[in-house]
Amino acid sequence: MNPNLPLEFLQQIFTDPAWPHVALLLRWLFLAGFAWLLMQLNGGRRGVGRSWLSPMWRMGVGLCFLLIALRQAHWQLMGRRNTEFVAFMQRYDRREFNPAHRVRAGRILDREGRSLALSRVTPQGVRRVYPYGPIFSHVIGYNHPIYGLSGIESGGRRHLLGQQRLQSREAWVSLGAELLDREGYAEGPPLRTTLDLAMQRRASELLGDHRGAVVVMDISSGEILAMVSHPVFDPNRLVDPLFAGRFPHAPLLNRAVAGQYPPGSAFKVLIAAAALQSGFAGTLDTPPDGFTTSAANPRIRDHNYYVARERGQVWRGHGRIGLGEALAKSSNVFFAQLGVDIGAESLLRATHAAGMHRGFSLWDGADATLRVKAATVPDLRDNRPYDIAQFSIGQGRLLVSPLQVCMITAAVANLGLVVKPRLNPDQPMEILGRLCGPEQADTLKWMMYRVVQEGTGRGIQMRELAVAGKTGTAQTGGDRPSHAWFTGFAPVSEPRWAFCVMVEEGGYGSSTALPIARDLLRSGLEEGWLRP
Repeated sequence: MNPNLPLEFLQQIFTDPAWPHVALLLRWLFLAGFAWLLMQLNGGRRGVGRSWLSPMWRMGVGLCFLLIALRQAHWQLMGRRNTEFVAFMQRYDRREFNPAHRVRAGRILDREGRSLALSRVTPQGVRRVYPYGPIFSHVIGYNHPIYGLSGIESGGRRHLLGQQRLQSREAWVSLGAELLDREGYAEGPPLRTTLDLAMQRRASELLGDHRGAVVVMDISSGEILAMVSHPVFDPNRLVDPLFAGRFPHAPLLNRAVAGQYPPGSAFKVLIAAAALQSGFAGTLDTPPDGFTTSAANPRIRDHNYYVARERGQVWRGHGRIGLGEALAKSSNVFFAQLGVDIGAESLLRATHAAGMHRGFSLWDGADATLRVKAATVPDLRDNRPYDIAQFSIGQGRLLVSPLQVCMITAAVANLGLVVKPRLNPDQPMEILGRLCGPEQADTLKWMMYRVVQEGTGRGIQMRELAVAGKTGTAQTGGDRPSHAWFTGFAPVSEPRWAFCVMVEEGGYGSSTALPIARDLLRSGLEEGWLRP
């Protein structure tokens, strides 16, 4: 049974348009019932009139009212000391007169101490303010008396409210000041994150009007430096239609962690890692007419085949090539055969090692809502080779998030170790698995560098910075444009950053996603975020 079912049921009631009228009726009924009970108690005590309650019942009712009054008094006077209760009230009690909403939560800071969220006292009470508006809307989230909490605002709620035990003279003095000044509660402690304001702002600017996501993370620690999802919303101006699904393209969806997309050729990085780990070191033929596992299935062809056909030319194929050249040229024919050759067990082992099969939180805590959604990984079997072939080129039923692609890329640069991404710098680093051995990871790292030097990623070449990467163009079905991907890391010799750019229906990865990544890296060099 879902433990949150009662709360979800109550939330549906409280957000229903008819609830204000029902609430008013319930208040009048409560007052009428309370008046009736007082009359019964008073009549029974004085012997005047007739009381329907026996002496034992009168004592029980009186005791219940006394306990309720004591509990209410404790909440009004000491409630802020119970951070779990305040967090619960702020999350699930959406009434604007709820006293929990007068508690001043601490500031949320970026890695340099710049405020991303803060509390301001207004005539209407404490209001949460987001100085950079939509730029951090998905990752910082919102704290609103009607619409609740999300993002880091939810996951870090207990810390932001603060918890000070009454074990010192200063604590008792602070409590006395709070009791005398009910509206002037001290602000909770600040909460530092791994995010970088300048990098986040630049990534959001570069993504522009595109729908999609940009993720940048530190390779060795897993710290997320930027996480952008478009379209955005303004947490300073939340409105009912936003939560009723009346805005186009789902602006509340955090595409970076909860979006599910076919990764296309960007996924060939994982297939290459699985092949190297299984000992593959040979070559495969790439016939110009493509590859299929049976006549009943469509042939899988390279992109060059379709370009040549549009030009009225004949594609002659890449010939017999090895893994490095196939990755640089992003040959679907090669990787479809490669996946079938190494088998379902090796491929599924790699997806498990990459942490794709399980969801996890980016901020530890019972209230964490910022969760990475588990990838949709098909049940691969060797007796279904065409499913394996489609999986190996990042198509078929495979769906992943941009952050998961970034994790795979970071693992290649980190000697094969898959580090759990995190937004809390105080959270210990956690290794989720090993994608491949250090030797195989180093080999694949230089293969990805070759993609940039002579393959589909040539557009990101920079004299001042050596970059490794992989493009991706993922078909979406029907007549809709493909999703565009680019993922990579830099610098190649001593990797520091891993990044992933995904543009929904952006066409080719090399023409849409790659320029965003290139300009972000250039800004990193100019602003000093990234050292060559």
